[in-house]
Amino acid sequence: MSTDTGIKIEKQQTLNAPVEHVFNVLTQGEHIPNWYGPSDDYKVAVKEWDCKVGGKYRVEFNTPAGDRHVVVGEFKELVPNSKVAYSWSWADQPPMDTLVTFELKPDGDKTALTFSHVGFPMEDIRDHHNEGWTGSLERLGRAVR
Repeated sequence: MSTDTGIKIEKQQTLNAPVEHVFNVLTQGEHIPNWYGPSDDYKVAVKEWDCKVGGKYRVEFNTPAGDRHVVVGEFKELVPNSKVAYSWSWADQPPMDTLVTFELKPDGDKTALTFSHVGFPMEDIRDHHNEGWTGSLERLGRAVR
C-alpha cells in the first residue's frame, strides 16, 4: 500500500473515557453504528467486521437523502489499547489507496486520540472526507462516554 501522496487528514482530540474503552468502541463491530458517519442522520450498518490483521470490513452508510454508500477495507495493524489502522476505499468508486489510523494514549482517565487518513489522490477528495471524519470523531466522543 502506497500512501505517500502527502494529501492527508490529521486530527487530535481528548476523549472522556479510558483508553481500553475507546479501543473497544473502535474495534468492536456492534459499536461502529454509534459513531461512524458525519451525523446522527446517517444510518450505518456493519455488513462485515473481521477485526484482526488481514481481516476485512464492509460498512454501509445510508444518507438522509436516501443514498447508499459502502466503504470497504482491510485491517492492517491492531495494537491493543494503542493503535488501529485499516485501508479505506468506497466499494462503488475506483479504489483509493488510503490508510486510516487511530493512535491512542492514556491521559489519566481520558484518552489522547491522534487520527489520520492518508494517501488521498486529490485535495477535493480529502476535503470531502474531512467533513465526514469531523462528524464521525465528534460522534465518537459522545459514543465513548
